Amino acid sequence: MKRVAEVVKRWVRGALLALLAADALLLVVVWRDAAEHSSAEQKNLERLRVEDGKISADVDRALAIKAQLPDVQKDCESFFTNTLLVASSGYSTIVADLGKIAAGAGLPPGSIEFKQKPADKQGIVEVQVTAAVEGDYSALVKFVNGLERSKNLYLLDAVSLRAGGEHGARLSLAMRTYFRS
Repeated sequence: MKRVAEVVKRWVRGALLALLAADALLLVVVWRDAAEHSSAEQKNLERLRVEDGKISADVDRALAIKAQLPDVQKDCESFFTNTLLVASSGYSTIVADLGKIAAGAGLPPGSIEFKQKPADKQGIVEVQVTAAVEGDYSALVKFVNGLERSKNLYLLDAVSLRAGGEHGARLSLAMRTYFRS
């Protein structure tokens, strides 16, 4: 009997040691998993903080833009009324302005042609203007400079310079301007 008791004791001790070893192994596995999970959570939390900062900055910019909208609207209305000519008198104003710029540059009056596009939803009419003047090179440069300094809006699309007749060179301009209807 003593012998059976000793075998049972050894067997119980072995089983107990195996259970303790399994517990220790499980403890290590759980500890590693918790450490990896905690590290992943930290990275995710940091990513969310960065994303929150970006979103907050976007919201702040949007609020700043929203606050500036009344000023932008006033500037647009001012540009519309102060810069764009009324369509009913715009053509004669452009002809007079280009004639004045040519005279100021020492050039004879040139040819001017208009091509109007339909008005858009805001009542803005795009007008393509083709103009040609002849003269010496320095006078033509003064003419282009006069266009740039004019109070009227001219957007140059194309400029070509060719040898002209008796006046030296011929400057042809393709440009746009806008009227309000």
